[in-house]
Amino acid sequence: MADAPAQPRVSVIVCVYNGERYLGSTLDSLAAQTYTDYEVIAVDDGSSDTSAALLAARGDPRLRIIHQSNQKSAAALATGLRESHAEYIACLDQDDLWDAENLAAHVAFLDGHPHVQLSFSWFRVIDEGGAEIGLRSQRHLGPASFQKLLEDFVIGGTSNIVMRRSALVSAGGVDLSFPRIYDLDLCLRIALLGQDAIEAIPRDLMFYRRHAAQVTRNLPELREEWNRLLEKMRALAPREVAEVETRACSNINRYFARLAYEGAAYGNALVLLRDGFRSAPAAFIGDARNWLTLGACLTGLLLPAPVHHGLERMAGLRRGRR
Repeated sequence: MADAPAQPRVSVIVCVYNGERYLGSTLDSLAAQTYTDYEVIAVDDGSSDTSAALLAARGDPRLRIIHQSNQKSAAALATGLRESHAEYIACLDQDDLWDAENLAAHVAFLDGHPHVQLSFSWFRVIDEGGAEIGLRSQRHLGPASFQKLLEDFVIGGTSNIVMRRSALVSAGGVDLSFPRIYDLDLCLRIALLGQDAIEAIPRDLMFYRRHAAQVTRNLPELREEWNRLLEKMRALAPREVAEVETRACSNINRYFARLAYEGAAYGNALVLLRDGFRSAPAAFIGDARNWLTLGACLTGLLLPAPVHHGLERMAGLRRGRR
């Protein structure tokens, strides 16, 4: 009897919904990985464009495609996780890119640091055409505690993480009640598995793509999710939350203000920045990101559109479609 094929060490989950514009480039960056002991589980979440055909045309024996009706990103990720069996789980969004050494670096790091349950890297920001725009992630070093992640989500997004399957199980998996910030919720629960459970790899291994379709158009629902997440974390880790809650609320209001800015809702963005200042005045004043967002909103309100757009490009900022 022939031996059963060896189980790959990494399961890569790619959640797809109407991703035809960038999906090919994303899958190319996955195929270019120097580390090859992985499987790919692509969950087509009810796409109505050519995404399904693009996946089918790849011809990669490591790729499995699962089709489901549209249930949003959190549910698509949960489906992919249920179908995966590898020791390590990596996530790749349909519009982001990986450096060719991404999986190799994460696997080596996790193999060499058995206490770490989830690793993440630094990343750079690219535009719709794949060109770097001069922005990058925070240069976080070492472990990222629960408090740090609640205060400021330095991980940045799902394309930037590789986690142990055992950690995912211990943390309870994806919470579908958070369809927009499920990644933050999951990372926070994994962080509670140990003070050093999450750690940064100090290299740029991911390229986060910014494009107009990402603009959040229902900010009230996103804020409602944040408030529910904060309540959940207060119950799970009341002491840890109390240490950073005011700064966390200040930072999340800046994030909301940026989303409002990208939707050209400058007045709403200024109100959110005001709320961020009221939550933690000293921390607000000391964070240059607040001043950048404030300046962008004021110039959007006060300056002619061509001048404002030129300043946006110089600062690496963007809005929704003009």
